[in-house]
Amino acid sequence: MARKQTMMEKYKMQMKAYRKKRGKIDNTPFLPPDGIIYVMDSLDPDRKMKAEIVKTRIKSQREIIESLACPECGNPMSWDSKWEAFTCTKHGKKAIYEVVPSKKM
Repeated sequence: MARKQTMMEKYKMQMKAYRKKRGKIDNTPFLPPDGIIYVMDSLDPDRKMKAEIVKTRIKSQREIIESLACPECGNPMSWDSKWEAFTCTKHGKKAIYEVVPSKKM
């Protein structure tokens, strides 16, 4: 038979869950104020290009980019949170495009 939890133990478990939820890192790409996105091919970092936005949505009063058009083939690319980049699998091998700040262009 298990013992009953005290109020302090319940509180500690709730706070631990709350801190874990607050500590999650959100790496989704937000749309900059000027609305222009530049991407960099991860295999060729010198090659930076302007990307066309296909789909956005609003989260916490900010616009999030859901998909971009692939600079090579034009198909929509999806966001991959593991790579923290947009990936396109429509041509030969998997292409990974990272979002680059427009200030460096």
